[in-house]
Amino acid sequence: MPAPDEGAPAPQPDWLLIQNGRMPDWGPVYTETPPNPFDPDAPPVAEPWNTVTATFFVFIALWFVWRVRGRYHDFPFLTACMPILFTGAIGGVLFHGTRTRVTYFLLDVVPISLLGLAGSLFMAYRLWGRGSWRYFLPGICVFYVTVNRVLFRAVGPVNMQWSVNLSYASLALVVLSPIVLILWRTRFRHGGWVVAGVISFAIAWFFRLVDREIGATLPMGSHWLWHTFGAISTTLVIQFFYKVEGDSAAHREIEMRPG
Repeated sequence: MPAPDEGAPAPQPDWLLIQNGRMPDWGPVYTETPPNPFDPDAPPVAEPWNTVTATFFVFIALWFVWRVRGRYHDFPFLTACMPILFTGAIGGVLFHGTRTRVTYFLLDVVPISLLGLAGSLFMAYRLWGRGSWRYFLPGICVFYVTVNRVLFRAVGPVNMQWSVNLSYASLALVVLSPIVLILWRTRFRHGGWVVAGVISFAIAWFFRLVDREIGATLPMGSHWLWHTFGAISTTLVIQFFYKVEGDSAAHREIEMRPG
């Protein structure tokens, strides 16, 4: 076995390859991510474009909270979900702004999964009634967890970025499946919002996929466009839920009127 070259410089941490394409905060490496966010000379805002566009979700949450003001009892699902969206938005801003804490990464990604599962469960409730909770919730959780375990075990060791991207696609599938059934039952009522949301999500997902490749042309990459079109998609899908809950509130109001 050859002796080590004593004149060679000591090995330094390869920040871009920690955890197979992940940083110490467990988050993926984007084009805009600095090589070492812990370095004293690191920029004060780790990912400026990603951070600014992450604030879009803060405004979405605040906008819908303001929209249903005084009518929270008519929109219980939206009222319950907006604090979760707001928490995830703040987590996203802190995550992209610092890239130093696992806590911020979890605040960014966990609320997204919770919202997706909640939206799927809400649609299942509208399809099959209260009994669906005890059957659909365990089923959808097992499906989502199993798919993600397979993705991160099978795809992750080869390409961590792809495992994350496919995880988001699986979450979209979880949300869309019961929505499609609802649209089928209601003859596509309010379906335009869903179609527009899916198109916007597809564009967002594309820009998430090509962040590193676009980095050869755009120095900030394209992850910020994932945020931008993702925010548009989120707004459109929330608008669909707003319409659905609004229909229910109007129906209850009609039933309560004296005959």
